[in-house]
Amino acid sequence: MIPGKHLATVLALLLGFGCGGPSQGEATQPTPTSPGEVLVQTPSPQLTNAGWGEISGDTPFEGDRIQDKLSQYRVETGVISREGLSYPVIEVFEGDTRVAQLDPKDPNRPEEGILRITLEDSSIAGPDGVRVGMTWGETPGREQFNCFSGEGPTTGYLICTPPNAPQLQYLYRLTGGEVGDRTPIDRLIWLNI
Repeated sequence: MIPGKHLATVLALLLGFGCGGPSQGEATQPTPTSPGEVLVQTPSPQLTNAGWGEISGDTPFEGDRIQDKLSQYRVETGVISREGLSYPVIEVFEGDTRVAQLDPKDPNRPEEGILRITLEDSSIAGPDGVRVGMTWGETPGREQFNCFSGEGPTTGYLICTPPNAPQLQYLYRLTGGEVGDRTPIDRLIWLNI
């Protein structure tokens, strides 16, 4: 049995060294609590070649199912317009901040799954810790990226795919038409290809 004052020290050391807490560099989101409860941190789901956390291309495009997989966020369904046509979207929020948008594979058949996940928040990491806001000079493995210039809605961006994650794209906002060491990542995108 550990005496009371020493128990607090042991717990602080365990949590400080990562036992039961998030790993170094891993972002966390607060989980809502009621008065008097201890605030629990839930790690943000990571973006990988397979999808975002538990969400993959096979996940039905249904707000309730997405909410079940992203309990630390608020999920809302909506409609956007592009080129005069309306499309359904699922938006993911932390408080009032939109962190992600999900697009359906087939707008008329939600069971077909997810086509695209666009992440806009720096709290969500991709492979090798890549995040929104990270600059070209900070991005690991950039020498091996397959990159091309954006067109249409992505004009003004350099779009890069890492070799270890062909379903991911990193969108760098270009300034002056060129990429430099300080060019930031504007969005991380996962595509169901």
